[in-house]
Amino acid sequence: MFNWFKSEPQKPKTLGQLGEEFAQKDYEAQGYKIIAENEYNKKGLRLGELDFIAVKDKQIVFVEVKTRSLGGSNWFGTAEEAVNQFKQIKLLKAVKVFLLRNPKYLSFQPQIDVCVVPYSELDKTFKSVKIIANAVEDWN
Repeated sequence: MFNWFKSEPQKPKTLGQLGEEFAQKDYEAQGYKIIAENEYNKKGLRLGELDFIAVKDKQIVFVEVKTRSLGGSNWFGTAEEAVNQFKQIKLLKAVKVFLLRNPKYLSFQPQIDVCVVPYSELDKTFKSVKIIANAVEDWN
């Protein structure tokens, strides 16, 4: 009865989405506040996407999360290899667009982190987070 009240069933989250949530919890445990998720230029060209943005004191961190299965073959290479020169350029463009649209953060110290989240196929859990702080630099 009243089946039309039922909402659409939600799609299960991807491994990447689950890894992003796990990484966010790690940043929050360090005292960061998450201010945005999956941020990209919604007007015009899609310049790149920022998985999430966190702030603490006067620091703003733009985080690229790479989730990788342990023990399986990684078709996409290691997490570090996945953030190649082209990905770094896209991240820098996305950061610059975000800061232009959100000038209140211009006085903050910016940083781009790559956050590696290993996933255990054996017991279906995330084990830890490896943060490569300030992995991408180009603040010209």
